[in-house]
Amino acid sequence: MFNINQIKEKPEIVLLIGIILFSFILDMYLLTRYNLSYGMDGPYYDLQVLSILQTGLPSSNDPPLAYYMLTPLVAITGNSFLGIKITMALIGSLMAIPAYFLTEIFSKKLKHASKVPALLGAFLITVNVSYFQMLGDFMQNLVGVFFLLLLIYYTVKWLENSQKWRKYGVISIILLLCSIATHIYTGMVAVVVFVVLLGFSLLFKFYKNRRLPLFDLKICGILLITITSGLVILFTVYPVMFSKLTTVVSFFNGTNTVNNSSPMNSLSIAVFLTVPFILGVIATVKTFYSGLKQELSSGLKEKLTPESQYLESLLINKKTLLSWAYLALTALIIILSLVPSEYQNRFIMLAFVPVALLVPLGLKLVEEWFCHRYKNKNGLKTGLISIIAVLFALSSFYTAAGTFSEMGPSISSEQYNALLEIKAGNTSEKINDSGIMVVSEYHAGYWVDYVLDMPVESGDVSELQQQYPDKDLYQISLNLNESSASRDVSEYSWNPFLPYSFLWGGIDLDIFSAQSNGPPGQGDEKSHNNDSQKTPDQPQRSSTNSSEPPEMPNGTSNSLNFSRDNLMNSGFNGSGASTMMNQKIMDTGTLIFSWGGIKIYKL
Repeated sequence: MFNINQIKEKPEIVLLIGIILFSFILDMYLLTRYNLSYGMDGPYYDLQVLSILQTGLPSSNDPPLAYYMLTPLVAITGNSFLGIKITMALIGSLMAIPAYFLTEIFSKKLKHASKVPALLGAFLITVNVSYFQMLGDFMQNLVGVFFLLLLIYYTVKWLENSQKWRKYGVISIILLLCSIATHIYTGMVAVVVFVVLLGFSLLFKFYKNRRLPLFDLKICGILLITITSGLVILFTVYPVMFSKLTTVVSFFNGTNTVNNSSPMNSLSIAVFLTVPFILGVIATVKTFYSGLKQELSSGLKEKLTPESQYLESLLINKKTLLSWAYLALTALIIILSLVPSEYQNRFIMLAFVPVALLVPLGLKLVEEWFCHRYKNKNGLKTGLISIIAVLFALSSFYTAAGTFSEMGPSISSEQYNALLEIKAGNTSEKINDSGIMVVSEYHAGYWVDYVLDMPVESGDVSELQQQYPDKDLYQISLNLNESSASRDVSEYSWNPFLPYSFLWGGIDLDIFSAQSNGPPGQGDEKSHNNDSQKTPDQPQRSSTNSSEPPEMPNGTSNSLNFSRDNLMNSGFNGSGASTMMNQKIMDTGTLIFSWGGIKIYKL
């Protein structure tokens, strides 16, 4: 998208690089405040990467591309916690590049047009409250957003002139397949946007020329074969991907069973009801309408040869295509945000994408008005636009900073070290490695499996005892700290004049102080011995030094099924179920370990 020689000629590239570096440094600071993996899923991603390093395949039936992208730096650093964090900070900060160049496509041919709106878009896409929630809890979704931005950019470049299909068309298809192979929800959004863009291009050319665009249809046929072949290869090499189709079906079926009175339903659309975003929508509609009108009203020039006439008929203005893509993306995210489902909060988080892309367009609309209103006062115009952009950027940072203190692992260092003590065999009774560890909250199962390397189950203890009569069963009590991603929109205040205006908490200067002993909400815990003050080390899995492939979780009945979509329906993933199960174990089990907030009962 740009080369090194442009840096000296275009100072805005230096500013763009500065935004990327700021985002990367901020991400790394926040992600390395605690040594453990962040979010409620904890070491879920670490388990997948370790499985890839040891067996070549992840242990999950989720789309695998994100796990493979996380693997190289884990192998280089030798630490899955650190390697994953560096990779995610790098991917997240690089989203500023497509956001910048997408906004630049809309640049008017004004005499003194500035790069401020494009730089604002680059900042807003990487520094906002939803971005950091995904960075800590939903990393696959964030990787999916990265591919989505690139897909929109290259698809627009391709459909602008279908003759360039060998270059931009192939790249677009690769990015589409990457989106599908990254996450089911962002992949679904990418497919919808791509199909909407492609369908608009074909219908537009048919209406404009009153004949079928045969060339485009041939190219679409080739691309369809390419996509189908790619999916066949993906499903053949990674057959568990078929199970994700049921996730999409369950999403649509589940919308009828969710309580429609949830406060999230009434407030989820508030993120779109701000003046900057509405101005962006107006600018997008204006661009789309004017571009469509200009394209359809322009007749072919008489001096053109039949061949050049045909080639010109294949051209579509990039701004027209991109504005259509933005409108389709916005409508899709709004619909998904309003549809009641257990995944509604994830789609609300995705609202940061259209907000970051459309708010700069609203600023461009204001800039255009300033250029016509103050033709000879370029300094005043640039200054006003810059002030507005800085205010928007500061408000976005301020809002996001209010949740920084919530970012961290779901267990404390003390709890992690307690798991290491259990792994080392420091319990009153030796734990049988071939036994089964029962968890009452499936998120805890990731930590148990990661450290103890034992089969993990979640469910009714009596049923498990009947299911595994020859196995030693152990119940582990591990209380997790809730993360910032568990918050929903109803907990934020609304400000109509600023993008990302949910000013919950505001900036928290405590994050710049000395690191506490544990993650958010657990930093005041007293240590029981000096071991809890140590930097947590990664456990040596039982098969690390073995020439034989390790026994990794495979989703069968003797281990935890690491498809989170299935585990969330286990029935023992809430605090009420956890309390009942713990009480039952206390009445019937034998306590063999208690330290660091963790208890283990032998059943």
